[in-house]
Amino acid sequence: MQKVIAKIYLKHIQNNANIFRSLVNAKLCAVVKANAYGHGAEEVVGALSGIADVFAVALIDEAKRIKTAACGKEILVFTPPINEEEAFALAADGFSASLPNLWTAKLLSRVCAKYRLPLNVHLKINTGMNRYGMDIQSLGKVCKFLQDDPFVRVTGIYSHLCECERERAELQRKLFLQSERLCRRYFPGVIAHLSASYGATLGKEFAFDMVRIGLGLYGYQPCGSEESLPLQKGMEVFARTIVNRKYTFGGAGYGAAFSEREKAETEHLSVCRFGYADGYLRSRQNGVLGFEQNAGNLCMDACIRCNTSKRGTLVPILTDAAETALYTDTIPYEVLCAATRRAEFVYE
Repeated sequence: MQKVIAKIYLKHIQNNANIFRSLVNAKLCAVVKANAYGHGAEEVVGALSGIADVFAVALIDEAKRIKTAACGKEILVFTPPINEEEAFALAADGFSASLPNLWTAKLLSRVCAKYRLPLNVHLKINTGMNRYGMDIQSLGKVCKFLQDDPFVRVTGIYSHLCECERERAELQRKLFLQSERLCRRYFPGVIAHLSASYGATLGKEFAFDMVRIGLGLYGYQPCGSEESLPLQKGMEVFARTIVNRKYTFGGAGYGAAFSEREKAETEHLSVCRFGYADGYLRSRQNGVLGFEQNAGNLCMDACIRCNTSKRGTLVPILTDAAETALYTDTIPYEVLCAATRRAEFVYE
């Protein structure tokens, strides 16, 4: 009852998903990693189970968490397996694995043969991000190795645009096209996907067979977007006022006492129940809504403000992660993932 309150607007998230479906005329992969960017993965997946064709997560544990809510839809795990235990978990639960190199292909082939389990894989291509993925020479070796494998089935090929810049995106698209053509010689029915939210706005030539929408689902225009979309924010976060008091002496929380000017400007203080342990920066200038009223740096579990707020009042502290990101030199993704770290979720 004393947690921050995250109000999640599932209808907004559904509307955003439909906007992207209409925009690209391709399959939709809903990216719900990191607890659906802080929005609650199981509930978001349930809301999108009739809209999305595929769901994507970063970790096997995240895939397990949404398996029931996905209602049988494909779940792609982005992080490649590194041992037999992880390979077995992917196959046993029917998830799709990312395959970035020949080493992983051999691991999956060996484990699936050992346990006689089928496994779908999406081949990951490196077009410039250098995170995971193979070059076209390695791709040829992987395709030859897997072409007659009775258990490991290549069903997808994908890459990721590393920069929100049109010229760089075009270069990556050309590299990906080369890999796609090679892959289809061995596996004609693969689903090709290159674009996340930004790429989906660049035109149908970037959509291929499917787009992976993450940030856009939650109501945020991707950086560098060439098309303005009527997206709706999927979340607002509120904190409760616990105490209001008259300022008497000292400072506000940890640190130095107020200066004479600050003392003259401060008459009343209120304490809101959120702090840096809830996912917000400790700094006084932390970008949350109303940060101008912060009397000092945040405590772990409290924020002291120069105002009077009725005890029990819910105060909005996050309504636009993009605005918060501007003040904190980061991106909306990071703000959203942190904002509900220990929140109570209310779905509307």
